[in-house]
Amino acid sequence: MDTLTHTNPNGKTVQVNVGEHVTIGEHVTIGQDVTIGENVTIGDGSYIGSYSTICSYSIVSVGSYIGEYVTIGRGSTIGREVTIGDDSTIGEHATIGSYSTICSYSIVSVGSYIGEHSTVGEHANIGKNVLIGKNVTIGKNVTIGKNVTIGEHANIGKYVLIGEHATIGKNVTIGNNATVGRDATIGNNATVGEDATVGEYANIGEHANIGLDA
Repeated sequence: MDTLTHTNPNGKTVQVNVGEHVTIGEHVTIGQDVTIGENVTIGDGSYIGSYSTICSYSIVSVGSYIGEYVTIGRGSTIGREVTIGDDSTIGEHATIGSYSTICSYSIVSVGSYIGEHSTVGEHANIGKNVLIGKNVTIGKNVTIGKNVTIGEHANIGKYVLIGEHATIGKNVTIGNNATVGRDATIGNNATVGEDATVGEYANIGEHANIGLDA
């Protein structure tokens, strides 16, 4: 790995640790002590915050903002105009769809996919191989187990726990502090109220309404 002198759009120069075959587009801003692995592509107009690491074979697309102390795992893809907050971690081979936001202190684990125009709140923990559709909102302090699927336009409140292998349909709303057990299925357009619990292996039909404290 070599040390490259990079000139930011404001004219300030920084030293960047860079692997082989790295492509950095025009008008890219890079902070202090950033490390960029081999075969990484950073698109035009992107921002990479200080002390962040972009691992090998990753792509940061045009206009994306990567905060400070962020790690982008090997082989990951960050779409156009994505925002990733400070101290977040994106696992290997994960994908963050264009125009999405991953708030600070969050984890998106290995192989997970976040669809376009989605938001993941602060301190969220997204497990391995999770599939989240477009236009999904995930609240802060949410924990999602591995191999979960969440459909488009779902709205997951704060402090929600979703067990592994669960399936959440399209347009589902899950209230704050709710729990969805492992291998549960919630059909399209269903609502799970605040503090409610959906048990393991439960099957909730479309348009169902699970009330408060259920």
